[in-house]
Amino acid sequence: MKQPNTYKIDIIVVNGNKVKKVLIGRHYELKHSHYMNDDLILLLVKMLDGKNFPVDSTTKDIDYYVADIEYGYPLKVYRLIWLFEGEMLEIIGVINAYRRRGKVK
Repeated sequence: MKQPNTYKIDIIVVNGNKVKKVLIGRHYELKHSHYMNDDLILLLVKMLDGKNFPVDSTTKDIDYYVADIEYGYPLKVYRLIWLFEGEMLEIIGVINAYRRRGKVK
């Protein structure tokens, strides 16, 4: 699998962490590349700004977070799965992103 793509972003605050970089893993390309791309994932990440999310799961002392984000017209729900990285938790590492078909909040 390819290395994650790295993007610098204007600072957003997620769970009180000042995030300034996003790493996007390539996992989504296996099944979701026909509608998902890095630009859309970056847009979804920016929509996390100012919000707090509980830990969804923990594996080997790594906390994973999940958010369902509404976007587009007609409205679609996208799931974003990520973790925080970096010395000051200033990096969001996106594990996967995909559309939740049939889900509308």
